Amino acid sequence: MRSPEVDFDVFEASTLADSDTSWRELRDAHAVAWTERNGGHWVITRHEEVAEAFRTWEVFSSARTDPARSAIAISSNNVPLLIPEELDPPDWHPMRRILAQQLSPGASERLRPRARHWARTCIDAVIESGRSNLVDDLAFPVPAAVTLEWLGFPQSDWHAMSQAFHDAAAYETGTPEYKAALAAFGQVMVRVAEEVAKREQEPRDDGLTALVYQEVDGERISREVAEALVFMTVGGGVDTTSALTSAALVHLHQHPDDRARLLEDPELFDNATEEFLRCYPPARTHARTVTEDTEFAGCPMKKGDRVVLSEASAGRDERQFPDADRFVIDRFPNRHLSFGAGIHRCPGSHLARITFTETMREVLERIPDYRILDDEIVEYPNWFMIGGWAKLPAVFTPGPRLGD
Repeated sequence: MRSPEVDFDVFEASTLADSDTSWRELRDAHAVAWTERNGGHWVITRHEEVAEAFRTWEVFSSARTDPARSAIAISSNNVPLLIPEELDPPDWHPMRRILAQQLSPGASERLRPRARHWARTCIDAVIESGRSNLVDDLAFPVPAAVTLEWLGFPQSDWHAMSQAFHDAAAYETGTPEYKAALAAFGQVMVRVAEEVAKREQEPRDDGLTALVYQEVDGERISREVAEALVFMTVGGGVDTTSALTSAALVHLHQHPDDRARLLEDPELFDNATEEFLRCYPPARTHARTVTEDTEFAGCPMKKGDRVVLSEASAGRDERQFPDADRFVIDRFPNRHLSFGAGIHRCPGSHLARITFTETMREVLERIPDYRILDDEIVEYPNWFMIGGWAKLPAVFTPGPRLGD
């Protein structure tokens, strides 16, 4: 018998506020609990337990067992295999090494000028008008440009590829717009396959070529593996960084004192970035599968049980973060789990931080008085796995274009 049992639906919350409230109520009651909702699964809510589950990959596996069903999300069907996210050792090791090399701190730092360039370019496009939808004009196109330019996709692909990830989260499941987004994912996979094939024939000095020509045990990786690595890199580079940027823009709009402190003391930005990540983790949950009968935090888990680990809940745990529901701009230390922990910690975290900070610095330098139109904000319809905003219309004092 699975105990304690609660009636908790991870898909119920349709706003950030409701999501945070529901996680707080469950976290206050239980570190771990079972719910029969959505096929039945465990929910892990507190920082210590979430961190332990992330690190104990031998028991909490992220390997896909059903080819048509994602292993890291409770309800995602018919999505491409995410490599190395849905692999366990020993298969995980060489795939992770590939991405770790391509997205190392040094390699990511070399992309900082491009992140600054694209943030400046996107603001140049709207600054003279004094109006912007900050999601469409900034939060999505900047990380998309940084990631897709580095990989080597032609600029004509950038909007459609990033829009597919945006729309899959921005629209309610079952709506025509959502179905169109799923169809667009198919086209993204077509373009990934086409560009991978091109690099096999004509290598270039870009990220795609670097991924295509990787070797494992002396043999070049297969075309299918290369395509999966590229798709994972595109999704990780576009969607999550965009969600974090949108959250920071909303937060600074709603908390002018924090905006004023960043404007007065830009050196606070490093600590502030970690606090944005803690309070607004772009990937809010991950799923795992129990590999053997075990007891975890006093709960009897069975082999095959599904488990949801909540980074969003862990980041608000008072046991780890004093005054956890308050954004503390200079909080230190800040051991959040927003990039995960253990072997599956996000390999793109270095580039994500760089892209985010360069975008937000450009915002505060160029349009420091931006004001989001509250009655026109549109949140994502669900805050289970990826949080974010579909629309953030804003106004600001017009200014001059800068170019490079």
